[in-house]
Amino acid sequence: MYSVFLNPQYAELVEEILEQRSKTEERICIVDGAKIHGLFLKCELSKKTLEEWVVDWQGNALGNFAKTMLNALEIRGKSHGDAVKRVRMTMQAFEWQEEEIIRQMCQVNVLGRIVARRLVDVETGKELARFIIKFQNGASTYIPLDNSALDILMAKGLPVLQLHSFALNEDIRLPMSMAQAIELGILDVETIKSIQEFPRVCPNPNWTFWHQLKHFFGHYTRDGDAPVRWDSQILSFKMPPVLHPSVKRFLLRSTTFSEPHLRRAFPTEKVEVNRIKPTPWLTGNQVFQIRTGLYTNETILDYSGVWGVGISEIGRRFFDGIRAEIERDPSVKHAIFAHTMVNKKLARLIETENVSFVNHSRRMHGADAAFEEAGVIWIVGTPGLQLGPIWQRAQIFFGNDERPFCYERETKPYHYKDERIQSVYEASAISMLTRAVELIQLNHRTGKRVILITGLELPDITDRPETVLFDWEDFEVADGLDKLAETIATRQHFETEKTNLTAESGRDKVQHVLGCSKVHANRVLRNLRGGNIPRVTFREQILSLLADGEKKAAEVAAAIDGNPKAVRHELARLANTGEIVKVRWGMYTLPKNRHVINENTN
Repeated sequence: MYSVFLNPQYAELVEEILEQRSKTEERICIVDGAKIHGLFLKCELSKKTLEEWVVDWQGNALGNFAKTMLNALEIRGKSHGDAVKRVRMTMQAFEWQEEEIIRQMCQVNVLGRIVARRLVDVETGKELARFIIKFQNGASTYIPLDNSALDILMAKGLPVLQLHSFALNEDIRLPMSMAQAIELGILDVETIKSIQEFPRVCPNPNWTFWHQLKHFFGHYTRDGDAPVRWDSQILSFKMPPVLHPSVKRFLLRSTTFSEPHLRRAFPTEKVEVNRIKPTPWLTGNQVFQIRTGLYTNETILDYSGVWGVGISEIGRRFFDGIRAEIERDPSVKHAIFAHTMVNKKLARLIETENVSFVNHSRRMHGADAAFEEAGVIWIVGTPGLQLGPIWQRAQIFFGNDERPFCYERETKPYHYKDERIQSVYEASAISMLTRAVELIQLNHRTGKRVILITGLELPDITDRPETVLFDWEDFEVADGLDKLAETIATRQHFETEKTNLTAESGRDKVQHVLGCSKVHANRVLRNLRGGNIPRVTFREQILSLLADGEKKAAEVAAAIDGNPKAVRHELARLANTGEIVKVRWGMYTLPKNRHVINENTN
């Protein structure tokens, strides 16, 4: 219904809908849940219509235009940009006949023949007509002799048409409105079949095919990425919607709108975006979302196998974890929302009654019931989208940019080199994933645990404080959902401590936080300090350790980062020079006059 406010085709209908007593009152139209790409106008011009125009309007402006357009469309072997350019050039070539073409697009050009047939008024004896126009379907109409005869014929309810010049027994083309052709009985409205066979006529003289093409080429000034298609039968093209002038405010409500895309849909309108605080989720619900990776169907499945599609390594890790969680407590219902083929592979691994499968799709059949029953909902992977729709949507949003598209993809699935195409794919995937989460109804139901295995940021879901981000390693370390939150908190604590490490941090602190060796801790500190850490000699370390009292050689060697043999050798050397004292076998301490020795040695 909302499309009537965006399509000039329905201008008169909109005026009737919005008719008000006061012309000063604001007219606000509210649309809920529409997709942005669905707001764009889709126009179609069929080959059948063009061929009818060629025949019915032969020798006229519309017939010549239709013939030239057909020739431009049916040239093969050229690029998309060249094909669009030919259509654009056809429009430019016939601009000088624009008014005539528009008029003829709104008329039928019926074929008739002038036949002699005299008609006399039986009441007055006055001759009213000498000829009739006989049409192909058997209908006929009188040609009145004069205006007086015209009035009498019309008063009698007889069909009439005035012609100023004609030739007897010759075919003649008569342009007229469709309403007039129906009134004269030329077009049969008795059956649906006959109505379906009516010639194509543009009902709105201000929005004909000519207007549509002109508006399209006025917006998409570059041919290479213009969103137009010709499939040998239909010329289809899309363009930004045209808001009816009587609509003062057009309010769109959606949880998945992309603001840049919305502004592209209404390039000439003032657009304001207001974000409303989302409805809180009920307590007792938990949402976990993986931090990185799209994990599309192509990532989870393995297409390189000789014997068909298999499961990738990361997919198997996901499945093993999900299966273990499902088998942990058969009384807990699980719902798995994933690609159809992924679900089939998963169903073979998990043949249990407490699992429901929902496929990635627009309608998501059965999702609401499955999500209502389930206590745990797994949303596995990011939905994919065929290349064709992605490219077409990118063209309607960005096809008027000066910069051409780069249609190449990165090595990762669904990663496009052109950020505009990437934004279109992500917007579609976000819409589907958000719809799935909405169907779970976390603001109405409680006791739900949702696991989002997609790194795509979902507005009002990913950024909620109730949503906890995790790595799959967290799930594996936690060995299930029950301790996942605790495991994530522990990991986040150490990540915070790691972030807070500075050049002044001690080596022991670095070892504790990173869980690494002394060598690696020294390397980390060296990087933090912007270069090599001044090496602490064995002598200095030994003297520092013995300052606390007697130490065994084994204790000293274990406490010092270095080769134990080298440490023992240094102990012996220091004992020989008198810097330390050997108390007994394998036991060392500092001499009583250590401070004097230090002064002398330094």
